Formats: sequence, structure tokens, C-alpha cells
Amino acid sequence: MSEALSSLVLAGEDDVFAARQLARVCAEELGLERLDAIRIATAVSELGREAVMRGGARLTVRLGRADLLLDLAVAPDQNWSAVVGPVGRLVDELVTDEGRITLIKRLPHAVTLSAESLRMLKHRLRAHAPSTPTEELREQNDELITALEEVRRQKSELEVVNKELEETNRGVMALYTELSAELDRTNQGVVALYAEIEDKNEQLREASEAKSRFLRSISHELRTPANSVLGLTRLLTDPAGPPLTEEQLEQVDYIRASARDLLRLVNELLDLSRAEAGALRPEPAEVDLGALLQELRGPAESLLRPGVRLVVDDSAPIVTTDVDLLRHVLRNLVSNAAKFTAEGVVEVGAALRGDLVAVSVRDSGVGIGSEDLPRIFEEFYQVRTPLHTSAKGTGLGLPFAQRVAGALGGRIEVESTPGVGSTFTLLLPSKEGAG
Repeated sequence: MSEALSSLVLAGEDDVFAARQLARVCAEELGLERLDAIRIATAVSELGREAVMRGGARLTVRLGRADLLLDLAVAPDQNWSAVVGPVGRLVDELVTDEGRITLIKRLPHAVTLSAESLRMLKHRLRAHAPSTPTEELREQNDELITALEEVRRQKSELEVVNKELEETNRGVMALYTELSAELDRTNQGVVALYAEIEDKNEQLREASEAKSRFLRSISHELRTPANSVLGLTRLLTDPAGPPLTEEQLEQVDYIRASARDLLRLVNELLDLSRAEAGALRPEPAEVDLGALLQELRGPAESLLRPGVRLVVDDSAPIVTTDVDLLRHVLRNLVSNAAKFTAEGVVEVGAALRGDLVAVSVRDSGVGIGSEDLPRIFEEFYQVRTPLHTSAKGTGLGLPFAQRVAGALGGRIEVESTPGVGSTFTLLLPSKEGAG
């Protein structure tokens, strides 16, 4: 059920202006914010102007239980699709029917008006809604008879009003000119700002490319001496060589561990630079995700701290993706979970989520604070935890994993609570090109 509040015939530009005013006033009377009222008025104005160009229309404003409805009765058999699309974005709903277009705006609360309040509302709206041409002419004739008796008395006053009106018009035109000039200057500033932003973006792209080139170059340069150091440590501990004292063997172990850490860092830098340069080229194929998760069990268990259990759910679907890149991402997530879980469990599983496959790695570890969560995918950023000293890392694993996930058409999401644990979820299309 709805109650008609006011009605207006749209036959010319003046009627369009009146319709806009009526819609705005009605919206404000019913408690809508000014910005919403302006949107509604704009929508009515756009439709009304188009309706006048097509032969006219009638606007009826109605009050529903919790809606403001504005009906525009137009000539049937007309195509309004090009107009209602943009206008529909200004209101909550737009309904078209044969010969009728209805704009619907939800009210902030249900409106219940008494008969007297409804009468007063209609009265206030009539002050803004123009009469029909015939009624308007009759009213003007009655006013003319009365006005003739006061013409002489009002003549001087009218001259003053006309003069003030001319001055007002000149002021309005001057203000319009000033505003137009200011708008032009603002537009020029915006254009210049966009040009500057584009220039900065280009500089950032060049800097990123230079960084990637540097990482690739320095990584290749460092891998050779790191491998050489590892080779030398193997020679030193070769049983066929001269025997070493216990202290010397301990020192060689330190050298070997440092060389391995250095080589791991170099490899991670090289992987990250390849990802940033877009050099990752996935080769999709069907992958038995359950078998892959079981394959990760052995390496993952060797990383677990004493007393931590690993639970792998291998009832996983088949997914079409690059198995090597997927393995790399999952190893990284499982390794992180193992490093930062002192007790409890690390669970790995996968399930379908619509058109996506969700591979989750959940742990009962130290968790990540809300201040650190937005930064964990930044390069070299490491969360400070009680296990930090015993959990070696470079801060490059998660950024690389996120980039690889993107190359596979997916992403990594994370939920974490300090002291409770974290859940990292890799979301991938279930089929090639899905999502």
C-alpha cells in the first residue's frame, strides 16, 4: 500500500525544474539526508528532461511503508534503456513497466503518519508543485483583478525590485564566471597532478626493474662462492683427507651452516627477482592434490619441534595447475607453520570452495598480531615472536609465495590470533582459466 503525496505534469523545461524541486523537498520532508535528496532530485530531473523531449509525462510522488516512490507515467512503446541505466545508480531501485518508470528510495525508518500529519505534508508539497496550465491561468486572472487596484502603489516598489533583481542577476553571472574560471584552474591542476602521478609511477617501475636486475645479478654472483665454500667444507671432512680435531670439525660445521644459509638467501632473492620480472611461466597439468600433500609430509615432519603433530588430510580434489610452483608455495607455508609452532598441531588439508580450491595450513603456534598482518607479505619483513631467535628466515618466503600464487591465478589469505595460531589459505582456480 502507498499514499499519493503530489502529482505534476511535465510538459516543458519549467516543469522539469519544478519536478526536481518537488522530489528534493519531499525527500527532505521524509527525513532523508541532503545528499540522498539531491541524488533523487537529479534522477527525477534526468528522466523528466528526457520525457519532455519525448512528448511529456506525469510525475506522481507516493509514500510507501518504508519507501519513497516516484512514478513517471510516459508514452508506451518507448525504449528507455539508455537513460535508466545511469539514473538507476542514483536510487536504491528502478523499475520499468509498460508506460511507467518507478524510482524507489528506501527511507531511514518506517514512516507512520496520522491523517492530520499526512494532510499537512501534502499541503506543504503543494506549495512547491505547480498547477496545470488551466488552473494557473484562472489563478492569474483572479490575482490580476486584485492587482489592478494596487498598480500605482506598487509601481515604485516594482521598479526597486526590478533594479535589485538586475543587480542580483549581475552578481550571479559574476559568481558563475568566477566559479567557471576556478573550475578551469582546478581541472588544469588535476590534469597536472595526474601527469605528475604517471611520471612518478614510471619512475617506480624503472626503480623496480633496476632492483630486479640487481637482485638477479648479485644472486648469480653470490651463488658461485657459496657453492665453493660448501664444496670446500666437504673436502675438509672427507674421510680420505687429513683428520681434523673435534674443534676443527665444529668450526667446519659452522662454516657449512653459514654457507647453506647464504645459499638459501641467494636462492630466495633469485626466486623473488624472477617473480617480480614476470619470468614465472606456469605449465598447467592435472595435479592429484592429495598425493602432493602426502609428498610434503616427510620434509615437513623433519622441521617440527618436539611434541608437535602433523596432520595431513589427503582427501583432496584434482586441480589443474603447475605442480612445481604449487609445491614451492605449500612447502613455504608448511615450513613457516612448523617454525612458529612450539607445541600442538600443524594441519594441512584442501577442499573445494565454489570454483576455487582452498588449500589450508593451520597451526597452533604463536600467531600474528593485527599490527603485523598487513605487512607479512612485504619483502624482508619479519614478525618478532618468542620463537624468532630459533626460527631462521629472511622475510622473502611469503612475498615470493604470494607472487607465485598470483602467477597461478590465485592468492593467499591469512587469519591469525596471537597465542592461538594462524591459518594460511591458498586459493586456486579448480580448473585452468576458472575464477
